[in-house]
Amino acid sequence: MGNFCARSEPDDSVTRPKFSIGKDYQEIPDQTSGEGIKKTIAWKASITRPQLEAKREEFWRTRTTGRRHIWLAIKSAVEADHATAAVLLQMANITLREGSITVCEDTNGNIYEIPPFIVNDPTAFVNEKKHKVSRPKVAENELLKLKLRRPGKAQDVEIEIESKNKVSMVKEEYAKKEGISASDVRLFFAGKELQDESTLLSYYVSNEMVLMVFIKQT
Repeated sequence: MGNFCARSEPDDSVTRPKFSIGKDYQEIPDQTSGEGIKKTIAWKASITRPQLEAKREEFWRTRTTGRRHIWLAIKSAVEADHATAAVLLQMANITLREGSITVCEDTNGNIYEIPPFIVNDPTAFVNEKKHKVSRPKVAENELLKLKLRRPGKAQDVEIEIESKNKVSMVKEEYAKKEGISASDVRLFFAGKELQDESTLLSYYVSNEMVLMVFIKQT
């Protein structure tokens, strides 16, 4: 799976800026949130779920240091469960400085810092009602135009495929365009790895969506 490792020793070269999303934003030193590499210090603030989502989008949109494809890989990892996140970072050759996704390093030595409010939700939201995840409605025979994005590649690969088709067919189409073996292609969407025998419909992949592509290390 490549050389994925986490550094546990402190490094004085890492200077952590004070991230905040509100005047009452407060980190809770004796409490944690999340699991595995996504475990962070817990935090609280007077914020609603939509406000937090907007702050997160602003964070990703305004990253100017480092390399764009590394930020994209980290974003995909943050949006995945902790086990999948570790795989995504490994395939992108991203090292964890202290065993946590909050401080990452690329192969050029660039540091990428991710504040706790990007990785995990607060201890409670303001005016929180039962949160329902809305799923896009996709017809079984709908023709989808998809973008396949691979970290490190300047251009997305665009394909057209029906929603009823299996993930394996998407891999074959991508491999054909890129001149590689379909067996080396791994696809991720919404923080999950897509399995060959499942259909795009089963993952609620809709038109104009972006699938993340990673190539297996040999």
